[in-house]
Amino acid sequence: MPDFDLPPITAFSPSSPAQPAAPTTDEPANFDLPLVTVAPAAPPATDEPVDFDLFWFETLAAHRDIEVAPVLAAASARSRDLMAESVTFAGFESRPVTGWLTTPVGAGATLPGLVELRPAGRAAGRDLEWLASGGFAHLVVELPQDDLDDPYNRGVFTDAVRAVQALRTLATVDPSRIAVLGTGPVAAAAVAAAGLLPDLACALVEGDIPAAHKDSLVAFARRASTPLQLTQGAGAQVLLEEWGFNAALALSAMTGSVERVVECVLTTETNLATRRTRWIAAHTNLTNVFVPQIHY
Repeated sequence: MPDFDLPPITAFSPSSPAQPAAPTTDEPANFDLPLVTVAPAAPPATDEPVDFDLFWFETLAAHRDIEVAPVLAAASARSRDLMAESVTFAGFESRPVTGWLTTPVGAGATLPGLVELRPAGRAAGRDLEWLASGGFAHLVVELPQDDLDDPYNRGVFTDAVRAVQALRTLATVDPSRIAVLGTGPVAAAAVAAAGLLPDLACALVEGDIPAAHKDSLVAFARRASTPLQLTQGAGAQVLLEEWGFNAALALSAMTGSVERVVECVLTTETNLATRRTRWIAAHTNLTNVFVPQIHY
C-alpha cells in the first residue's frame, strides 16, 4: 500500500485559535465566541400546593363564561362632591358579591381605582369616602371568611379577582391603574389578587396571614410583580421574603439586573387614610420600574 504524505494536524484550542490567512477583501475579521454553559432547570418548589398554577388556571378559566356584570344602584353620600352607589356582581360560581362604589362627582377623565376587600359583617359599610375625594373610584367589597378547610381558599380568592374585574368594566375607570387593599381576616385575598393579576398598580395587605393558607400565599407572593405595602402581622415576614421573587428572576434573565421589581414597605403609622392614600397615589400607574425600599 503506498504511503501518502498527510498535512500535520493542529489541535484546536479556544484560548489559542489558529491564525487565519490574511483576508484578500475588506471583510471583518472572525472572532471566537465564549463558551455558553446552560444551567440545569431548578426543581419545582416543594413548599407550594401540588399543581398550583394548573389549579388556578382551570379555576379562572371556568369563570370566563360567567359575566361579572356589576349592577349599580344609587346610594347616599355624605358629601355633595361624591357619588355613592351600591354594587352587586357575580363572584365565585356566580354567587352574588356586594359592595359600595364611591366616585368624585363630575370627573372629567377616567379615574384610577382601588378595590378594598373587607370581611363581611364587620362594619364593612363604614368609612367609604376616605379615598374618592382624591380623584379615585373606590370599590369596597364584602368577602366571606376564609375557608380554612380549603388549602386553596378558592371561593374567597376568586371573589377578590372578580372584584377587580368588576371595577375594570366601568367606563369611568382606567383599568390599567387599579390598586387592591386587603384588611383584617380577608387581607390574604389581596395577596391572591396580586399573584393572579400581574398588571395591578399596587397592593396593600393589612392583616394576619392564616397558617392554613400559608403555602398558597407563598406561591402567590412569588408570582406577584406589583409594589406592596405590608403592615406588621402574623405571616408578614414570609410575604416580605417571598414577594416578587419570580418577577425578579424574570427581570434578571432579560436584563442581567438583580434588582427586585417591587417595593416592600413595613409601616406602623396610625393614620390609615393618609398612609394609604399616599401609597396608592404614588403607584397607580404602570410606567415605573420600582426599587425596593423597606421602612420600619
